[in-house]
Amino acid sequence: MCQACVSNHRRIASASRSGWRWTCASTITWDCTAHLCRANASSASVPRQAPSSCSKRTLSRAPTVRPGTCSILAVAFVAVVAAFIGSTILVQRESRVIDADATLISRDAAPGIQVISNLRVELREMQTRALRVIESGAPGAEVADSRRRLDQLLEQAVGLPTDAHEALLLGKLHSAVRAFDEATERALEQARGGHREEAARTVRGDVWRLADVAGAAANELVLYEVKAAESAAQRIEAARRRGNRTAWQLDALCALLAASAAFATVRAVRQMQRVQQANHDLTQRKAAELEQFAGRVAHDILSPLSAVSMAMSLVEKTPAQSGEALQRAQSSLSRVRRIVDGLLEFARAGARPEVGARADVRVVAAGLLDELGPFAAQRHAALRFDDVPDCAVACSPGVLLSLLGNLLRNGLKYLGNAEVREVSLRVRPRRGRVLFEVEDTGPGIPPALGERIFEPYVRGPNTGAPGIGLGLATVKRLVESHGGSLGVGTGANGGALFWFELDEALPAEPRQPQGQPSALRSA
Repeated sequence: MCQACVSNHRRIASASRSGWRWTCASTITWDCTAHLCRANASSASVPRQAPSSCSKRTLSRAPTVRPGTCSILAVAFVAVVAAFIGSTILVQRESRVIDADATLISRDAAPGIQVISNLRVELREMQTRALRVIESGAPGAEVADSRRRLDQLLEQAVGLPTDAHEALLLGKLHSAVRAFDEATERALEQARGGHREEAARTVRGDVWRLADVAGAAANELVLYEVKAAESAAQRIEAARRRGNRTAWQLDALCALLAASAAFATVRAVRQMQRVQQANHDLTQRKAAELEQFAGRVAHDILSPLSAVSMAMSLVEKTPAQSGEALQRAQSSLSRVRRIVDGLLEFARAGARPEVGARADVRVVAAGLLDELGPFAAQRHAALRFDDVPDCAVACSPGVLLSLLGNLLRNGLKYLGNAEVREVSLRVRPRRGRVLFEVEDTGPGIPPALGERIFEPYVRGPNTGAPGIGLGLATVKRLVESHGGSLGVGTGANGGALFWFELDEALPAEPRQPQGQPSALRSA
């Protein structure tokens, strides 16, 4: 393997170990056969067209599912669960009301009505038996049985659940029954003493009157129990209607929520399908762009390598011309190295900026003036740096050197056939930022290119200047990664005017005057 390939291998491996991101470049493997280095790309005869922007691909974002759809689904789910829980709570509450009223009817009102009705009947039977015993002189066993059953019915009535008013009515009934019992016993005592006529008058007078009073108290108590049962039944009916109405409302709400959730689900599924399709299309587009980029890199590298191969063949066939052939081979390998350097610099441009970095603008500008002077002389051009203020920007000196170096070299390379051949640099601090402007006197940027000039592998038309179109793309990535802004326009002389802004860095420490020149003049 030739020395240039070994060097490129080491540089690419070093970039991989450093964690640089290769946004657009494909992986290139190298082999060596008879001193010929060939790039194993998908195709060596890819048309020389500028692929779509890597920077656009970097900035374009794949569509995603909107969080509002997930929120709708979550709200619908919570609402359905809340509706079910709410319906259960309402049903339980209505059930308690119904259970209480049903208990009132089954354990209080209905047994009370039955017991009081039986007691009233027993009162009339005891009244009739007492009169029969007195008139016929028969034993009073039947009256004693009635009295015993009457006592049992009173005990049952007192044992039933009662409220305050019902307890008052029950007490009134109890008193009336006891008065009736006492009058009946008095009539029986008179009959046993031989006073039958007096006993009969007692039965027809006091006993019957007291029996009517006890019957009226019993009727009043029965009517109260009936009204209580009717009220309980009405409450049960109202609770049932209320429960049915609530159930229908909750069913309607659940149906509406279920329909909303179904609509949101269908919408989310369709949106997910659209997102998947968009991601698929984006992946296909990126793959196509990457293939174009790899083909262009392979084409640009294979061209000088073909020249190297031809030079090696010429050396083998005609050793007398080896000096010139080796010089052409060295020039071609230098071009390959410039291509690889451009790719590596473009990869470095995506790295994270250093925290707390600062670059002295005047020092960097002085270094560039010395470095680019010979290159400007070769292009028969002049570099003119206006008064460079004593300021610093928030980036490393290497980043600022790369930014200004790319723009200045670009201006020198694309002067074309201009009569006035000059590239100037202007620096102006303003409002916490530093503005850099690089203007040339060349033909300018074609309007069709516009901002696309900052895209990788985009170059101006009809140019024979060396390069692969990554210089301005590197500038764009560096400026944006440091939170700056940049643009391109037309200068006062019709040439290209590139500008970018970076945040101004605060002085690290107070500086003492050192008599440094206030401006850097043209070279």
